[in-house]
Amino acid sequence: MLFDADSALFVSKLFQNRNFRSRILLASLLLALCASSPILAAQRWKLTEDLGGKTREIRTQLKVEGTMRINPDGKKVRTYPMTLDGKYVAFERNLSPAKSVRYYREAEADSTANDKPLVDKLPTVKRLIVVDASGDQPILFSPEFTLSREELDLVNIPGNPAILATLLPGQEVEIGQTWSPDNQALAQILGIDAVNNHEVTGTLTDVDANHVAKISLQGKISGAIQGVATEIELKARLNLDIRNKAITWFAASIHEDRSIGHALPGFDTTAVVRTQILPSQPMEELADAKLAKLSLTRNPGSEMLSFDGEETGFRVLYPRDWFAMAESQKQTVFRMVGEGELIAQANVNRLTNLKPGEQMTLEAFQEEVKKALKERLGQVVDASQAVNSQGLRELRVTAVGTANSMPITWIYYLVSDDAGKRYSTVFTFETDLAEKFGQADRSFMSGFDLIESKQPTVAVAPTSDEDTNSGQQR
Repeated sequence: MLFDADSALFVSKLFQNRNFRSRILLASLLLALCASSPILAAQRWKLTEDLGGKTREIRTQLKVEGTMRINPDGKKVRTYPMTLDGKYVAFERNLSPAKSVRYYREAEADSTANDKPLVDKLPTVKRLIVVDASGDQPILFSPEFTLSREELDLVNIPGNPAILATLLPGQEVEIGQTWSPDNQALAQILGIDAVNNHEVTGTLTDVDANHVAKISLQGKISGAIQGVATEIELKARLNLDIRNKAITWFAASIHEDRSIGHALPGFDTTAVVRTQILPSQPMEELADAKLAKLSLTRNPGSEMLSFDGEETGFRVLYPRDWFAMAESQKQTVFRMVGEGELIAQANVNRLTNLKPGEQMTLEAFQEEVKKALKERLGQVVDASQAVNSQGLRELRVTAVGTANSMPITWIYYLVSDDAGKRYSTVFTFETDLAEKFGQADRSFMSGFDLIESKQPTVAVAPTSDEDTNSGQQR
């Protein structure tokens, strides 16, 4: 009791001192400030992005240097130096958590391969691009016109701003705390099919006085694209405006050592991407009145790609699992790759013109197929003729047989017009892959049309040697 009374007396006497009371009041104010200020009191931070219908301006620079590896004969590997310098300015409007639409004010890349320069620019009519991130990989497409493979590759670059938020932790973290990003998130950001394993660590390194979180991501990744291995070392930094729940900056150095694929070359390159993201006012190109006239829903038609063979004289719209491998005035080679596996090859050959009005009969075409396959032919299993949606006459012959002791299916097409122009397309695949191939030939040929070539020339019909050499690599 005596101790308690003395203590109370001591406190009451001190409180009568004016200076002491001022210090108590100041301390109380500081405590209240700490309680109300997250920058001083909060030790854990929720790192999330909420785009919620916002429009933002995205400025990106991409630089790539390194070497490209190819083996056109399937044996000897050739290595070429390569560079790329890309510049992008886009305005992106968020439509839903998994969908946004962009208008590119600028999208171009200067590149070299084996010291040969190439300039790619996104055409003005294709500058409106939808980004659909609802699947395993974000899909970019034009709602107005069909993109070419080159145009798709131009805008489909690492560090897609629409999915950067997938790198953020799913829980509150404190400064210095680390987390491991999701495999799928890393695959999406890097533009590969899958991540097998990785050592990437995300770290909240700082939160500044403007409530901007500084995040680093660093580590090695083992992944796959089109069934071949790729080894990646990632060093990246990201800024997140916590108050506005918006990523404002992203920079990454991506060193990749990729094996040669079925339809893509191998690489040993370092890509450096820098992206600044700024809030923007709504713009006319992304206004409701403009978008209401367009189909912004992803579907098989919107994902088709276009190939315009101005030298070869044909155009084709084809699914994205087909890749153009080589092009000349006589022959263009495509490959179909699905789930990392080489499914089929298609050779489009320009044939000798006939006189206007002349046509080859279906029976004669079957005999030509038999002559081309020679001893490899087992039997002809189907033959038909029709007029396609472009008004071209179409003969189709399916044959089975063996090549290198392996069961093979060949599907031959002969397409011609009334002026005498003729093209043959030969689809080749292992018979065991027939289910995976499905009706891919019909889908491919449904988009086949003839166009005026820059330098119309007459090419010979495909010989048996040409057909043999153009089959699948094994």
